[in-house]
Amino acid sequence: MSLCLFQVWDLADPDGKGYLDKQGFYVALRLVACAQSGQEVSLSSLNLTVPPPKFKDTSSPSLSSTVSASGELHWAVRPEEKSKFDGIFESLAPVNGLLSGEKVKPVLINSKLPLDVLGKVWDLSDIDKDGHLDRDEFAVAMHLVYRALEKEPVPALLPSALIPPSKRKKSLGSVAGSVPGIPASPPPPKDSLRSTPSHGSMNSLNSTGSLSPKHTLKSGQHSLNWVVPVSDRGRYDDIFLKTDADLDGFVSGHEVKDIFMQSGLSQNLLAHIWALADTRQIGKLTREQFGLAMYLIQQKVSKGVDPPQALTADMIPPSERSTPSLSGYMTPVGSEMAALSEMRRDSSSSVGSGEFTGIKELDDISQEIAQLQREKYTLEQDIRETEEAIRHKSAEVQEMQNDLDIETASLQELEAQKQDAQERLEEMDQQKHKLEDMLNEVRMKCQEESQMVRRRGRTGGCGRN
Repeated sequence: MSLCLFQVWDLADPDGKGYLDKQGFYVALRLVACAQSGQEVSLSSLNLTVPPPKFKDTSSPSLSSTVSASGELHWAVRPEEKSKFDGIFESLAPVNGLLSGEKVKPVLINSKLPLDVLGKVWDLSDIDKDGHLDRDEFAVAMHLVYRALEKEPVPALLPSALIPPSKRKKSLGSVAGSVPGIPASPPPPKDSLRSTPSHGSMNSLNSTGSLSPKHTLKSGQHSLNWVVPVSDRGRYDDIFLKTDADLDGFVSGHEVKDIFMQSGLSQNLLAHIWALADTRQIGKLTREQFGLAMYLIQQKVSKGVDPPQALTADMIPPSERSTPSLSGYMTPVGSEMAALSEMRRDSSSSVGSGEFTGIKELDDISQEIAQLQREKYTLEQDIRETEEAIRHKSAEVQEMQNDLDIETASLQELEAQKQDAQERLEEMDQQKHKLEDMLNEVRMKCQEESQMVRRRGRTGGCGRN
C-alpha cells in the first residue's frame, strides 16, 4: 500500500512541487479510489467509474485504529520504526531506561517543527507524566514528530492506537478521553515543552535563553542588522522578481536552478546554502530567503568565505525574527539527525519528499547539475574533436590553396608564353606576306625576261633569212 501511495503522489504531483493544488488533490483522490477498487494506479484509470475513496479516519489515515483478531488494538508504531527509534533512544544514553528532557530536547528541536507543536508532542508522549520518556514513550514522540513533518496535525489527545501496549492498562483515562461521550482532561498548554515543576527535567526549555514561545528571538533580534548589504538587496530583489515566474511570492528549486549553477559552486555547497536559506523547510524561498542565499553564494564566489553550519542571528531574515522558527540557526545533533534522516528515507508510510531536510528541489537541482556537467563534458569532448577535424580540414585547404597558387602561376606563365608565341606568329605572317610579294615580283621579272628572250630569238631568225 505504501508503494501505491508513492505512485499516487507522483502522479498527482508530476512537477515535484511537494504539495497538491486543487486539481492534483482531485487526481490523488481518484487514484486512491481506483486502488481501493483493484484498478491499476495510472492516469489511464482516471476515467473509470469507481466508488468514492474510503478513509477510516478523516483527520489522519496513518493514525487510524486497527484492531487485531483478539480485539486488542495494534500499536500504530510499526516494528521497523520502533527498531530505528530504539537505536536513537540508546544513542542518547538513557539513565535507568529513561531520557530526561535535556537529552530529548536537541532531537525534538532539530526536527525544525514549531515550538507549540513540539510542546504538544512532549506532553502526549509523556504518558506517565513523570517528566521523562522511556523507550516506548520516546517511540511515540518520534512517531508524532514524523507525522507532523508529513503535514499531519498533532492530535489534541493521544489516539488509542498510539498508546504503547505496555501502558494501556495504566492509561485508561487517556483511552476514555478519546471515546466520544467521556469527558477528557483539557489539553496541556502549547508552551509546555517541559516536565512538571516537581521533576524539573525539561525546565531548561523555558529558562532564560530557551526557545520557548515566551522567550523567542523577538526582543533581541529586531535590533540586529541584516547581514545582506542594503546595496545588494535591490539587485537580489530584481533577480527574484524576474525568477518568480508564477508570481506566488516564492521561487522553487527549478526556478533558481540556472542562477545557482552559474555560481560554479559544488552541489553539496549549493545544497547546504539552500538548507540554510530555506528556514521553514518548505522547499521554496521567499524574497528575503532568496536574498540570503544569493549573499552566501556571493561571499563564497568573490571572497572565498564558506557559509556557516547554522545561521547566525544577524543572518536570519528580518521578517522571521518575530516568529519562534527553529529552522536554520540551531546546531544539528549529528548522530540523532543521521538516524532520523535514515528513518525518514526508509519509512514506507511517507508520501511526500524522502529527505529529512525538506529540500527535495535541491536534490533535483543536484541531479540536473550532475547531468548538465556530464552533458558539458560530452559537448567539450565533441568540441575538441570538431576543432581537431577543423584543423585537419584547414591544413588540407591550405595545401590545396598552395597547389592552386602554383597552378595559377603556371597558368599565368603559359599565358605569357602563349602571348609571346602569338606575337612571333604575327611577325612570321608579316614576313611571309613580304616574301610572297617579293616572290611575285621575281616571277613577274622572270616572265618579262622570258618574253624579251623570245622576242630576240624571232628577230635574229628573220635577219638570217
